[in-house]
Amino acid sequence: MFLVTGATGFVGSAVVALLHARGYAVRAVVRDSARADVLPDGVERVAADLADGEALARAMDGCEGVFHLAAAVGAPGPEAHELNVGGTARVVDAVRRTGVRRLVHTSTSAAICVPDPDGPGCLVAEDAAGGTALTDPYSTTKAEAEAVVLDAVATGSVDAVVATVVNVYGPSPRGPLSYNQLLAAAARGAVGDIVDTSPGWVLAEDVAVGQLLAHDRGETGRRYVLCGEIASFPRVLDTYCEMVGSPHRVHPLPQGSDLPPDAPPFADRSVVYGRLGGYRVRDDGARALGFDPRGIAEGLALTARWMGSV
Repeated sequence: MFLVTGATGFVGSAVVALLHARGYAVRAVVRDSARADVLPDGVERVAADLADGEALARAMDGCEGVFHLAAAVGAPGPEAHELNVGGTARVVDAVRRTGVRRLVHTSTSAAICVPDPDGPGCLVAEDAAGGTALTDPYSTTKAEAEAVVLDAVATGSVDAVVATVVNVYGPSPRGPLSYNQLLAAAARGAVGDIVDTSPGWVLAEDVAVGQLLAHDRGETGRRYVLCGEIASFPRVLDTYCEMVGSPHRVHPLPQGSDLPPDAPPFADRSVVYGRLGGYRVRDDGARALGFDPRGIAEGLALTARWMGSV
């Protein structure tokens, strides 16, 4: 039995779908029953909250593994800290108390984005010491949350691995959220300017595969970066527009530029990464596990077909 927190979210629902499709027994942590319609029939639902350590422990009873994906994105500092750091600490404690064999903690490239010693921009590496050059609440609290997990591994409290994801897009049972919103906005002509910087991109379905690989084959205490391809925001958005037959194209701005406050959701991440000069990824560990994600061309083509059907 696997437990998944954040099971009704954009990536969490993709993880649940993969595990269920491969025949695993899955227990989904659900805070809002109205969102549980994205879960496949046969997936067990359990009410729990990251603020309630006892409820988390009850939910984990009898589970072999836990996939921790629940997180606060875009929340103000105190709320982000309570959910991302405090919630992760309670998940780790529940894993320890219930004897779960392995925890897969989902982190983000924003939590380990540091100046690249070998060139301009930042480096996202599996052997990073920890900490981030980013200062927004999401990035800093996810960095703290990752430290909570790795500290527990270092003391022998739990067996855990970290799955670090980059910009996630593509099909998900939750619907066209995350960076799909930016793709759709570009196709509508709602994205004028975008900063010309190159982060990593990965399909939600590939993240789910990477999570399971990390669980099954990962080395305790290791971080595995799940990245499909590094590509610039203008390239990704213009390619998607071309694929869906949209005449619109974006206007690239130099790195270090700002966007107006009314820019579409997720466009501001081009500003964040632009200020850092983009980033380079070292993901040899994930590739060694057998992680073989799709690149931008294939991923966007798949996304374009899916977006046309939802």
